Amino acid sequence: MDQRALAGVGNIYANEALWRAGIDPSRAADRVDADEAIALRNAIVDVLHESIALRGTSFRDYRDASGERGGFVERLQAYGREGQPCARCGRRLIGTHAIDGRTTVLCVNCQK
Repeated sequence: MDQRALAGVGNIYANEALWRAGIDPSRAADRVDADEAIALRNAIVDVLHESIALRGTSFRDYRDASGERGGFVERLQAYGREGQPCARCGRRLIGTHAIDGRTTVLCVNCQK
């Protein structure tokens, strides 16, 4: 979640990529090993490609250039799902603002 380590990935997409890669968002970037970094890179690319294909993420009034709502909101597994069950393990997702002051949702069981 630290923008000094990797800037430009929005909060929604960072949450989703970290969940997919199984990485705890509170971990320092220098504590992510090479295999985890590859998994995170792949998760970021996948999340961004999916979101682009689905015209982004609409929660309220966001519309794309054609006036369409973004459909990626239907695919969210972490962001905005605080208190709901994790899609992988079923444990309750937790939310915090303590990580870089950004809304962060994670599964303490799946994200290490």
